[in-house]
Amino acid sequence: MEAQIPIFGLDKISSQNRLDFAEKVFTVFSLLFFMGVFGFGPEDSETGIIPSSVITLMRYGIYATTLLLLALRIKSTLKTALSNKWVLCLISFISISFLWSQDPSTTVDVVWKELIPMFLLSLYIASRFTIEQQFSLAIQSLLIAFFFSILLAIVMPSIAFHQTGDYAGSFRGAFGDKNRFGAIAATLLVTLFMLKNYAEKKQGWASAMLVFCFAILVISSSVTALVLSVASLLLVSLYQKFKWMGKKTILLVNLSILISMSFFYVIISRWIEILTFLGRDPTLSARTLIWNYVITTKIPPHLYFGYGKGAFWSSERLTSGFEHAAFHIPAHSHNGFLDLILEAGLIGFALFFVVWLVAYTRAVRLAYNFKKASYLWPSIFLSMMILFNLFESYLVLFPNINWVLFLSIALSLSQKPFCLRALG
Repeated sequence: MEAQIPIFGLDKISSQNRLDFAEKVFTVFSLLFFMGVFGFGPEDSETGIIPSSVITLMRYGIYATTLLLLALRIKSTLKTALSNKWVLCLISFISISFLWSQDPSTTVDVVWKELIPMFLLSLYIASRFTIEQQFSLAIQSLLIAFFFSILLAIVMPSIAFHQTGDYAGSFRGAFGDKNRFGAIAATLLVTLFMLKNYAEKKQGWASAMLVFCFAILVISSSVTALVLSVASLLLVSLYQKFKWMGKKTILLVNLSILISMSFFYVIISRWIEILTFLGRDPTLSARTLIWNYVITTKIPPHLYFGYGKGAFWSSERLTSGFEHAAFHIPAHSHNGFLDLILEAGLIGFALFFVVWLVAYTRAVRLAYNFKKASYLWPSIFLSMMILFNLFESYLVLFPNINWVLFLSIALSLSQKPFCLRALG
């Protein structure tokens, strides 16, 4: 009997470890799914190599598993959900947009299949894992997606590289286009930089991966992702170098703002001359034409409530006019905030901004109080989210890992047991 007691204890510990490992594997798999890793396929094909029936099975499998895991921890689930009522207001408002949607059936379909599952996954991540664990799971997901894209380039180069159009030869990996891959690679690049410089334990492998990731990012030829990744790296350094305490810091902050404003003024006032000199299209691949048409023509008729979730860009009737204003009908507006306003109006955008602002304020406090990579992650991700959505749509398009991580961070930062208790 005496020999059986420690064995029973070890079995119990081992069982708990296996359960924890299984939940982490499920979370990483779910993040990869919403990242869009499983949708790879030829450019001229409407469906990927993996059959749509399998993708559907994955979606509902994640849906059901997430609901089960949340139900098993119902007390923690409710506590996490109620910790941030702004998030609930945002999700609720977008979910009921079918009431005024220009295409109610599409809105209901998108809300049911995409929006709700992503929110539930975010709720599960926030209620189950700490900020440190979330950072680790995000890195694992990004690394798997990155190496899978490299593997795809070796095994199926015709899929991993753009074959036609202006982007021919650009690397896109397992994603739909080079910019989407660039966003993933840029996010990985910044997380590796944080690991290399601010992890509690030295991560020797991060240095080599940092160089490799940067090289692949250059190959992808996504100028937007490359520029924004450099800006994000500077932001990481800035957050850790200065603390908002004392007169000297206040002076530095004001000087930084002045220099930044001057810099952007020069760019804006000499926009066309600078881009022409660099050999770039002054319309940013027709982005400025699209933005102008969206702001002046498409947003005003449904200013406050929008067209409904997923309704605008799926309707030929609603997208008519772009072929004349921007010389083609785009898949989205190439600006996440404009797309959010198109879907949920100014009310939806205001709710999003409140959620982001509250989360960002708490994230910055966390970053300035602890020199630790995982505690720096929320503020950097929220900053990158804003930067990346200036020229691409990573807020409302599906699949969308950015929305999942955004909501999980916002919900986590509302809970004192995870990280805010240390802030006082």
